[in-house]
Amino acid sequence: MKIRLVLWDWNGTLVDDSSLCVDILNELLDEYGKKNISLKFYRANFSFPVVNFYRKISLPYSGNEFEEISKKFISRYRERWVKCPLQPNTLDILDHVKSLNIEQAVLSAGNQYDVEKFVKYYGLNSYFERILGTDNIKAEGKVELAMRFFLNSDYRAEEILIIGDTLHDLDIGNKIGCETILSSMGHNSESLLTEFHDFLVNDLREISKYLQH
Repeated sequence: MKIRLVLWDWNGTLVDDSSLCVDILNELLDEYGKKNISLKFYRANFSFPVVNFYRKISLPYSGNEFEEISKKFISRYRERWVKCPLQPNTLDILDHVKSLNIEQAVLSAGNQYDVEKFVKYYGLNSYFERILGTDNIKAEGKVELAMRFFLNSDYRAEEILIIGDTLHDLDIGNKIGCETILSSMGHNSESLLTEFHDFLVNDLREISKYLQH
């Protein structure tokens, strides 16, 4: 069945912000007297919910301390995200999907206000029918957000394609029952992603091959 909607993840998929996230995490680790992590370690281990990853790297993962560290992280991210470039060939693939008259939307674990601001900054509003973000700053609720959107839409699962960069995006695709393509350029490494999924791209333009079938 023909794809009618492409649901794009934002962080790591369309915008290259993994290094910024590692930089901020290392600042927080320094403040707690904990060992720094490398980008390689991050991409091989990052997962949702983020509390599990925070526990793994010895940052607070519950209670008031987790609330506070979430505020610190998002505050620093908001100060520096403008330095992050779009992933290579983002505009090319967005243009291509648009030319096929396939609707596009953003599905993000990021806060709704933030994601709307990010998309506007990069001049991408015209590509997306809707922007779906969460109501918190702890990267929680993306699965519920996706399911609520799907159940209230007129799309069949086989008409939706999710494109993301983490195993969490694959989980969402499996939950909906739609196809998922994972990019190896984001927050999870190629070696991790290939343990669980066969359909990976190393260049966003490769997605066009799937849309031709």
